[in-house]
Amino acid sequence: MHHYLLTLLACACLLPLPLIAQDGSGSTLPRIMRYVSHVEQYQGLSCYGLVLTAPDGIPATVYNLGGVNKDLCSPATVAASPAQLKQAFSSADTVAKQDQFAGKLIETLSQQRLATDIRPPVEITLRQLDNEQRFIVGIGLNYREHREETSGASHADLSTDDVLVFPKALAPGGAYSPIRAGAKAGSYPPRPVLLLDYEIELAMVLLEDLDLNAAPPGYQDFINSVAFLAANDVSDREPIILDSVHGYTRGKSHPGYLPTGPWMIHGRHLQPRAAAEGNDRLELTLTVEEAAQGRHPARTRRLQSSDTGRMILGPWQIIRLLVSRHQQGLRTCMRDADGKPRYTQTAAGIIPAGSLVLTGTPGGTAIQAPGLLGKLDLFVRGGFSPGGARRQMIEDSEEQLQESRYLEPGDQVETAITSLGKQQWRISRETTLVPYGIDAPGDCNLPLQTTGHSE
Repeated sequence: MHHYLLTLLACACLLPLPLIAQDGSGSTLPRIMRYVSHVEQYQGLSCYGLVLTAPDGIPATVYNLGGVNKDLCSPATVAASPAQLKQAFSSADTVAKQDQFAGKLIETLSQQRLATDIRPPVEITLRQLDNEQRFIVGIGLNYREHREETSGASHADLSTDDVLVFPKALAPGGAYSPIRAGAKAGSYPPRPVLLLDYEIELAMVLLEDLDLNAAPPGYQDFINSVAFLAANDVSDREPIILDSVHGYTRGKSHPGYLPTGPWMIHGRHLQPRAAAEGNDRLELTLTVEEAAQGRHPARTRRLQSSDTGRMILGPWQIIRLLVSRHQQGLRTCMRDADGKPRYTQTAAGIIPAGSLVLTGTPGGTAIQAPGLLGKLDLFVRGGFSPGGARRQMIEDSEEQLQESRYLEPGDQVETAITSLGKQQWRISRETTLVPYGIDAPGDCNLPLQTTGHSE
């Protein structure tokens, strides 16, 4: 088979269509990825491609859509636009209607270069985030099991109003690039992030501007204006433990804390099943291959396993929630690690095309809320202060890392969502720590006064 693919790459013959989007699962959904091309005419450019084969959810061969529309290949330094996203899906549909296509545009992906060659399917720059040309909207507590493990309360005690909305302010990364845990926000000398958590999530990219004043009138209009992809909402739990209301942006916006992809599928081909919407049941799984640490040998643990049917709000219901909150005059704001206010929409109620919306993570994350007696113990040892109890919880968690689920250097994380492929990324070992952020409140309503560096 390997020699056969090499022959295809070397010739300009026409190949029959049935090769499109075949993998071990027999999936024929058109899957669009963005990658660095190595064919002669597009050498070194970032191109959109149609995934042809993906054994075990990892892309292996891809058809370069630059052959259909040359605008779908551009320098790697140029971020793709929403118009290109739509053009990529349109070009994929064009290819799907053909009986045959040029073999010279089929590329075999080097499995050794996935980290550098596979780019995020949706590219968002920090400048675009700063200028509110794009947003990354996070949704939290949207799976019942995750609510229970983080709050300690029964999901029956929580309503849909308890679903969190928060901004995540960083450039998305690829599905195979290593992640640096980095330094704790505001620490000097810089100290490493130790409470590093994972969160597998279904994400959606908006292909049209979303006007929260006049949202899509129905599910079909909505589903035709989005595409879906896998994401991981990596988090430093310390800022969130210290501030469970406004600490999310600070804890979730370190560089690299959002691996995405490897590919995306248009909503007209994939409608995730959730309460009162969609037909496609998508399973979400996350496995960690832990490196040997101290007296603990290397081991593999499946830590998250669920499906979209267990979401409290499905993707369409999430959009309706954002509309409702805007029409109530609510505009979420949290400060990032540099003290900059971050929002989930413009002041006029627009979430621009090309923005990402994360739909929440299921149970099985590293953070686990203590029970009633545990909370009482923390309160006593924290000097009978809520803030002291939170700091005590952080200290206890850091002392018990090897017995916990928190990620450590050398661990490899594998995440998979039905039809949306598999991510594989490793927590890299830090050689030097660079100071990150300032010690400031996450609440946008508080005056921005730093309280000194955390020691």
